[in-house]
Amino acid sequence: MTDQHRLVRSAGVMSFMTLLSRIFGYLRDNLLAQALGASRSADAFIIAFRIPNLFRRLVGEGAFTAAFIPTLSEYARGDDKRALWRFVGMTFWIMALILMVITAAGVIFSPLMVRVLAYGFAGIEDKWDLTVALNRMMFPYLLFIGLAALVQGVLNVHGSFGVPAFTPVLLNLSIIGAALFLAPSMEEPAWAFAWGVLLGGLLQLGFQMPFVMRLGMAFRPRFRLSEGLRDPGVRQIGRLMIPGLFGMGIVQFTILVDSLFASLLPEGSVSALYYSGRVNELALGGFVISLSTVILPSLSRYASQGRIDDLRAMLIYGLRVVGFITIPAALGLIILRERIISVLFERGRFGPGDTQLASQALLYYAVGLFSFAAVKILAPAFFSQKDTRTPAIIAAWTLGLHVCIVWPLSRVMAHAGIALADSLSATFNMIALLAVFGRRHGLQGAEKLNVPAIRLVTASIVMAVLALPVARWSERLFAGMPLASALALGATITFCTATYFLVCHALGSTETREIAGAILPWRRAR
Repeated sequence: MTDQHRLVRSAGVMSFMTLLSRIFGYLRDNLLAQALGASRSADAFIIAFRIPNLFRRLVGEGAFTAAFIPTLSEYARGDDKRALWRFVGMTFWIMALILMVITAAGVIFSPLMVRVLAYGFAGIEDKWDLTVALNRMMFPYLLFIGLAALVQGVLNVHGSFGVPAFTPVLLNLSIIGAALFLAPSMEEPAWAFAWGVLLGGLLQLGFQMPFVMRLGMAFRPRFRLSEGLRDPGVRQIGRLMIPGLFGMGIVQFTILVDSLFASLLPEGSVSALYYSGRVNELALGGFVISLSTVILPSLSRYASQGRIDDLRAMLIYGLRVVGFITIPAALGLIILRERIISVLFERGRFGPGDTQLASQALLYYAVGLFSFAAVKILAPAFFSQKDTRTPAIIAAWTLGLHVCIVWPLSRVMAHAGIALADSLSATFNMIALLAVFGRRHGLQGAEKLNVPAIRLVTASIVMAVLALPVARWSERLFAGMPLASALALGATITFCTATYFLVCHALGSTETREIAGAILPWRRAR
């Protein structure tokens, strides 16, 4: 089996878990929409939860993972397992200390962070107070999820992707349980969702610990802090994290800018962007996010062995698979956007007007779907070479562009302009990363993308032409039945997906066989 096929197979295993997480994530967001709608409480909860999530991406899954996995890969290649687990243990407890300090500061300075992230809330007293209170309650989530990201990195380097990919299911189940059993008894249902977040973070960490202990990790601290700070591996992580923190900080600052401008728009704008963004992430979240997670250890191994040709080939292959998934998905989201939002969220306090707002944003998020996905494949190509500086510099230029375009677009197009600004910025980021990588290492083999691109574009166009007629026919077919809209949408998506794969297969696409082999158990057995 080639490394590329093994990559797709690992991504297939992880994508099943990720898909499961996305299903429960949808149920979670559905309950959020029913209980809170696109209202004051929903805006407050979304902003309050976004703040610890920003720090999570900054110091947890973002800059830390980019620095930790290449360093850990070096230790894992050696024969000294004692040194490996000593390094992991020191990193775990130093990371825990850093996260505790950040969490304490977050609780203390919560009003300041809410003011920065949602300045428009300041004049609405009950909305402001609720946001600050919810944020203070949920900030310890950062500690749990940050350490869970470290443990996930250990498992990924050792070839285990399914267990870490399953943990978001626990977060979603925790929030769903709180929404079902706590929210009805609370005057302000947003508090139930906050309790669910806190418990979910703890479960994500606790679930993974037995698996990493089975590999050999001991969680008992057996070193002095000064000794840990002098460790060469820990110091290397620190050096790599500095530009990574800058780069991730810029990415998170982009989210801050979006939240700031959205908070100045009419009520419900923050929520509309959130719900449409979640649907866009649903399209990204199965195979694409799984592939971006799986590819970093593989690229790190090639980089550490000096196998640049293999690294380049793996990167190009990853982009090819990403295009195969995201281009038809983007067309589907654009054409069926109102039906998708309506079926997923329109019930309870989420009405037709909310559907209209969210579908407007989804249109412009979908335009950048391939760019969002490609960046997640391109950035690890630099991280694997212990280069966190280049993505940070490109992120700075991307932020400059974003700031220049988000204000005029939001004034002309309201919240939809913010979504379009995100897509345009992601496209610039993708092109810049690809250009720099090509200048340094060349893009030999990229010409092999031409024929697959023609195939997938042709199949996507065929699918897109059929989508609306099939949707209208399905709506007439299921009219009068329970859950008629959901059945019609499901039938339309199934038909369009099957059409796309069949046309690709008829045109000689190899991706259909590879992805089927990664996902279908009877194909994996061959």
